[in-house]
Amino acid sequence: MRATCDSARRARPLLGTLVEIRVRGSGAHAAIERAFRDVERVHRAMSAQESTSDIARLRAGRWAGLDPWTRHVLERADEIRLATDGLFDAACCGYSLDGIAKGFAVDRAVDRLLDAGMEAGVVNAGGDLRVFGEAFESLHVRTPAMPGRLVHVGKIRDLAVATSAGLGVVHPRGGKCSAQGATVMAPDCMTADALTKPCLLEPYAAHGFALRVGARVLLQA
Repeated sequence: MRATCDSARRARPLLGTLVEIRVRGSGAHAAIERAFRDVERVHRAMSAQESTSDIARLRAGRWAGLDPWTRHVLERADEIRLATDGLFDAACCGYSLDGIAKGFAVDRAVDRLLDAGMEAGVVNAGGDLRVFGEAFESLHVRTPAMPGRLVHVGKIRDLAVATSAGLGVVHPRGGKCSAQGATVMAPDCMTADALTKPCLLEPYAAHGFALRVGARVLLQA
């Protein structure tokens, strides 16, 4: 007898945005709860707004007692810094991990869902999303020129996508954003999330940056 396949969808305010999880598989509701616990762990450890977070510790010069996940994100942030010639630099923003932590949280949630045996699903944290399983998902992005309108890009499967606008992105060398928006597609959401910022800052080098980390980029001038 074939097991019943459940589907479920839940959303919660975390990481400064709305995190939505949608899955298909036996035990979907319980799997979503476990995935949200991982997202909550990232929020507690890496939110710049939390006075007890690892970010507050780092800004006070205390490296002891960091969550192992925070250390992992810092290591990946440094790899992205090297791959983008220093354009992604968490240290220059007071160790703010806002530009990479959301993607990491999405990846951890997807890992938890896969461990629970989910067949397919989507985790979306305010536009940083990852699709897993056999099903295709239509991808829509907001363009800076028309923020109220969604533009259909295509269909994706087993892929992570992150989109960022140029407003508020800090150039570590004091420059300005040259692109209005960037959408990065990568195997994992942490990479996609982090790479959008360097691509916004120096769009002429964006495709080269993407190739270095196995990603693709779409720019909105």
